[in-house]
Amino acid sequence: MKKLFILIFTVTFLTSCSEDIQDFNINPKVATDADPAHLFSYGQFNLAKQIANYDYNHNVAVFWANFATQTTYIQESSYNPDDRDVGGNMFDNIYTESLYELKKAREIINSKEVSAAETPLKNNKLAMIKVLEVYAYQYLVDNFGNVPYVEALDMENATPVYDDASTIYDAIITDLQTAASSFDVSAGAGSFASADIIYGGDIAKWKKLAYTLHLKLGIRLADVDASKAQSMIQASVSAGIFESNDDSALFSFINTEPLWNPIYDYFVFDSRNSDFVATNSAIKLLQDLSDPRVNVIYDDNIEGGMAGGVYAAEGNSFASLTHLNPAWTNDPTLPGNMMDYSLAMFDLAEASARGFISGDAATYYNAGVEASFAYFDISDSAAAYLAANPYDAVNWKESIGIQKYIASVINPHEAWTESRRLGVPTLAAAASNGVENPKRMTYPIDEELINTTNFNAASSAMGGDKLSSAIFWDIN
Repeated sequence: MKKLFILIFTVTFLTSCSEDIQDFNINPKVATDADPAHLFSYGQFNLAKQIANYDYNHNVAVFWANFATQTTYIQESSYNPDDRDVGGNMFDNIYTESLYELKKAREIINSKEVSAAETPLKNNKLAMIKVLEVYAYQYLVDNFGNVPYVEALDMENATPVYDDASTIYDAIITDLQTAASSFDVSAGAGSFASADIIYGGDIAKWKKLAYTLHLKLGIRLADVDASKAQSMIQASVSAGIFESNDDSALFSFINTEPLWNPIYDYFVFDSRNSDFVATNSAIKLLQDLSDPRVNVIYDDNIEGGMAGGVYAAEGNSFASLTHLNPAWTNDPTLPGNMMDYSLAMFDLAEASARGFISGDAATYYNAGVEASFAYFDISDSAAAYLAANPYDAVNWKESIGIQKYIASVINPHEAWTESRRLGVPTLAAAASNGVENPKRMTYPIDEELINTTNFNAASSAMGGDKLSSAIFWDIN
């Protein structure tokens, strides 16, 4: 975390003066009058880039969710994040390049007096920032467990205390509830406007995002605090969550370096596509269900049908195994999917199956599958697929979990996270070393050296800085 708490970086970032995110001429950490819209755009961009990234120096979710495995370099598939200090890169990306920018934007906004007429716009901006901050801290907790929270983002403090993961969840849930209830839809799109790359300042959509995130946090708590989970889910449904794919939180990357999709950046610009092949387990799962999404997710690059590699095995050959589909890995403008309507429907299906809400679980399940098929532009196949793979009320966890896992290929972190929580599907041990699928990401390497006391306390509280130390909501 040395970058986070010792260094202040010179950065370039996004402007609110254009519909595209192409003006990179402002340095907010040197300027005395930085525009908070620029800071908001930059923080949003880096958060979206972290979620979408396949660069295994920064994000290993596509491997740990078992959608792909590596060919030449198999450390990350073998559940060894320390070799490239993936945890350290994640800390830097989220704390320094996203949360710190959002914090500075909030401070500048709060420091300026506004008229009564401008107050609703100001409050909307602050609420938008808070929603992204909640999203970022939830991502950190779901990856690491205990992380710095109260003492985070102080550049003068290189040794922040780590807060308890469950306590952080409680705090961000409260913050999210406050932010969601403070949105003023009638104030219009003047809140950050085009500097908001996700929704263009559409506050109605931001409000839906806030309550859909609230729904997701509620579902995360379902096994550890059913009462709170039910209350949160019911409140989310009452307030209004995503209603269609049009509401999904998609970050619009553009075909300009460095603003193109990070998958394209890694696969095409950095020529690392040959490091990735499909896994035999993912292909088998899809083919056993006669799932047409297999042809969207993976390529038909070999004769005789698809063939995936053994997860984390040595010698998986790029030339002889199935690749990820270049129709989307090679698209520089592929949107980054931060929160998806289909996953929200599967959350509601689970909430219904648990008796938390009165809606019909099968209806929500069907809506989730249909939304996923629509996202991949294969809607015509949805009805037949649902007829062959209907909702199973007796085995609801398996039924919902499998479909949620498949739909989460657009955000592999969610696939890995939900498989930990639900225990569905069972993800593979690494063939190279027998290490089981991780329960969490390990901390940055520097933390043990620089922040030793707090690192030790946080690690000890979770049973050690181990891959096998479960996040508090994971009781499977």
